[in-house]
Amino acid sequence: MAAPLAAYLLAQRPVRRDVATGVVVGAVACLLLAGPGDPFVAIERGWIALLFGAVAVLMTLRPGRAFVPTALSALGLAAAAAALVVAVTPLSWGEVAWRVTQHFGYQARQVMGAMVQAAEATGGEAPGVVTALERSVEMGIRLASGVFPALLLLQSFAALALAWGMYRRLAREPLGEPVGAWRDFRFDDNLVWGIVLALVALLVPRPTWLGALGGNLAVFFGGLYAVRGVAVAAAMAAAAGIRGWAVVLGGSVVLLFLAPVAAMAALALGVTDTWVDWRARLARSAGAR
Repeated sequence: MAAPLAAYLLAQRPVRRDVATGVVVGAVACLLLAGPGDPFVAIERGWIALLFGAVAVLMTLRPGRAFVPTALSALGLAAAAAALVVAVTPLSWGEVAWRVTQHFGYQARQVMGAMVQAAEATGGEAPGVVTALERSVEMGIRLASGVFPALLLLQSFAALALAWGMYRRLAREPLGEPVGAWRDFRFDDNLVWGIVLALVALLVPRPTWLGALGGNLAVFFGGLYAVRGVAVAAAMAAAAGIRGWAVVLGGSVVLLFLAPVAAMAALALGVTDTWVDWRARLARSAGAR
């Protein structure tokens, strides 16, 4: 988050104080990235550098542009640069997946080892649930490594949003509009073609890399549309007079007990909002009253 925040502060026609703040934030980002690390950390550092460069280029060319289109454009530009790096260097997508699996597999083994030691310290044997949990975690890591690029893009989008909010607070003369309320979140409806491309890539049996591309497209665009669906649900709740802690409590219960159903419902709401525009219908309904 510190790297794009520095880009926001330095690239959008900054005043002197913003330049100083941007330099300090950039130095903090460099310190956080410094030091030894495993092969996965090298990928992490490279991605952050590409994301910083993409944000800086877009902010320099079009300062004050709205957050969502800027963030999505920055992610697309950084992803294209990352694909080019993989294409022209010895690094391959298979090695990226291997590094991700090794990194998170090591962390999972550390946690499982601590659980086993805690169980043995109480005088008993490690329960069978630890073994079952270990198998589940390993399977989850293998699945996540296959769609790691999509997960990284979604995490980066969240980091860009947080950085934009901090930029609006730190900059002396901030450009652009605030991120806005969650229930107002939307993006260009043409991105629905990303869902279409994902389905086509997943349905085509060959080659193998096309299926991997389809999986990543499905996770990324599915995640975006699921968030949009949650925004639609929040708007519906607000229209029904459900606000504040009632929304938080209800959402937590649904997420805890009905997470798969809630995810599919949010995805359906988000995708159909492309054509139906649920929030516009709510506004018209409220105006008619």
